[in-house]
Amino acid sequence: MFRLSSTVLFLLLALTPVFAQETTTKPKLVVLVVFDQMRGDYVQRWEKLFGTDGFEKMKKEGAWYNNCHYPYAITVTGAGHASMLTGTCPDKHGIIDNSWYDRASRTMVNCSTSARYDRVPPETERLKPLVETKPSTTSEEKEDTKSRGCPDRLLSPTVVDALKAVSPTSKAIGLSFKDRGAILTVGRKADVAYWLDSYDGYVVTSTYFRTTPSPWVTEINNSHLADQWLMKPWTHLLPDVNYETYSGPDDVIGEGIGSKQGRVFPHPMNAGAKQLTRGYFGALFNSPYGNDFLLELAKRAIVAEHLGQREVPDVLSVSFSSNDAIGHCWGPDSQEVMDVTLRSDRIMAEFIKFLDEKVGAGKYILALTADHGICPLPEVSASQGRDAKRVAMKDILGDIETQLSKKFGAIPPKAKWLESARTVPWIYLNQKLMASMDVKQVDVEKEVAEFLKTRPGVAHVYTRTELLQSDFKDDKIGQMMKRSFYPDRSGDIAFLLKPYYLIGGNLSTGTTHGTPYDYDTHVPLLVYGPGIQPGTHKELARPQQIASIFSKALNITPPKDAEFGVPTGLFK
Repeated sequence: MFRLSSTVLFLLLALTPVFAQETTTKPKLVVLVVFDQMRGDYVQRWEKLFGTDGFEKMKKEGAWYNNCHYPYAITVTGAGHASMLTGTCPDKHGIIDNSWYDRASRTMVNCSTSARYDRVPPETERLKPLVETKPSTTSEEKEDTKSRGCPDRLLSPTVVDALKAVSPTSKAIGLSFKDRGAILTVGRKADVAYWLDSYDGYVVTSTYFRTTPSPWVTEINNSHLADQWLMKPWTHLLPDVNYETYSGPDDVIGEGIGSKQGRVFPHPMNAGAKQLTRGYFGALFNSPYGNDFLLELAKRAIVAEHLGQREVPDVLSVSFSSNDAIGHCWGPDSQEVMDVTLRSDRIMAEFIKFLDEKVGAGKYILALTADHGICPLPEVSASQGRDAKRVAMKDILGDIETQLSKKFGAIPPKAKWLESARTVPWIYLNQKLMASMDVKQVDVEKEVAEFLKTRPGVAHVYTRTELLQSDFKDDKIGQMMKRSFYPDRSGDIAFLLKPYYLIGGNLSTGTTHGTPYDYDTHVPLLVYGPGIQPGTHKELARPQQIASIFSKALNITPPKDAEFGVPTGLFK
């Protein structure tokens, strides 16, 4: 008969509590919260007006990384969301932009849609009698209306893939106002992703994920929950506070008007109509009410799907999109961005309280970040003494065709040297034309690059040859551009404007992002939950570290392309 020695028995008993402790502290739910376009300074800029239970609670009781930056150049929604839970950059996961030119099909493709799938549920015409004639669309938009959300173009696995490999019954759900915000964080193995379709105001998914909506989503759609703010104008959250003291004037040159909402408070929600129209859902997107709707969606998902309330851990990703729409329209120094940030703080307070009640305090890990920052309005920057302008695309690209023909010879009348230049910063050369002209691509790249360097507002130009061959040892911007470069999808020349410069043309008001400059790369990173060492950290951090943070919390192997480890000292 086998007997344990007293020494062995003592060691086993001593080790038992350790294993029990690891089991009890393992979270039942990991939650990724993304505030689309929330620049890294926002969680400090208006902190005097925050409550105590939202951002401030996460900052004081969790880990706050106030120097968190994306390490790549093209800082856009698709790339950001794809990076967080894959733990890598566009040069690996392939989401180089929100859309790009596809040489094989000679069309623009969207980062998170495909015509292979159908909308679930199917489109309805409940708003058709109430809508004025639909404006004409570009060919890209027409193609997009036939497409439905999917992660097909995401090339790297996410934390969800890694969790499902060892815990197949774990659930993973992505939610957002945008399809790409819902899909690209959770990836291919997610149970479902849901977003709002402004065509009819329905919460939808696609046949990639499901053939019918979840019952709780059908209930939301049948109740038309998203319609409730039609006659509720967006006003200041804190009417007794002088917003101009904390941000700036309400009426600023360069601001947009949203969906017929105007430049100043209060902002109407009915898009100039007396009844519900599709314009209302544009206004919903361009207001904090869009975030309120998404919070309700997240709550219902947690309750209906029992997220964090089962024997296995689950993953929930919630990307609040309205911050992005508001920032694009009114700019980061506006009262509108200040207001939606104050409301975002309240949303986090409510969400944390809800998670404590439904999942249990100490039973979930919450990470908060953003997919990119935002450039100030050029008009605001100029008024502050910066060199800032809007530059028309034609002023940048104009005469390239003439210059190339002058350099390499005349081409057939209908031919063009540039196959596509529709997605800044990429220019795609006409490879068939170069071959027929017996011209080396490297020579054409060099000629275009030299030409672009003479154009107004252009600061940096990189060619495909350089991006493939150079390590840009002494060029930080070049290194970041290389991390945004995926050879099979990227163009042949990339150009970047000076800081605080924007492409004009259609963007005669409002602002955008997509550069390697600090105002675009800087995002918040807050980590809150059991086992997290509280503190403020000034060292450089990356949003991609969330993939490793969640993996360690779940005690799983990180996804295979994750390259940014857990910050030192994050876990107790």
